[in-house]
Amino acid sequence: MRYPTGAGNLDWRRGSLAVLLIAVVCMVVTLFWPDGEVHVIDAASGCIVFCEDVTAGIHPLGRAWIDSDLNETVASSGTDVVAGLGRNTFTVTCANRNYGPFDPARASFTLTVRDAAGRPYSESVALDRAGTKTLSVSFVAEEAGEGAFRISATSIR
Repeated sequence: MRYPTGAGNLDWRRGSLAVLLIAVVCMVVTLFWPDGEVHVIDAASGCIVFCEDVTAGIHPLGRAWIDSDLNETVASSGTDVVAGLGRNTFTVTCANRNYGPFDPARASFTLTVRDAAGRPYSESVALDRAGTKTLSVSFVAEEAGEGAFRISATSIR
């Protein structure tokens, strides 16, 4: 059996069109399905060293943001931190960069800091619209050693 010239190309185009149509249907169902949410998560972590010979204070740990126009959910930590014994405050700047009326993504951010004994201290915030918020966790470090921090960002669409 002989096929007309170009018949193979026609089959390839139909297959591509079918795949594209399925992808569009799936995307539309995800966007408009009742109570359907898509979560995009990113996290960053680092080390905190608590020392006796360093002054306690305020320590910026990094930043986190979501931007659905660019399809970004980012948590970015700075360098590891050296903190003193006593009252310390650890901060993270969080931003929801979704500005349009048809850009409904919500953002949730969490900062968790563990002291040298491994005790967790945590703070979370949800931003339902565009804006910036600073998360801060404060506690009294009582012993020297190594602690840790974790910054997480979640985009809820």
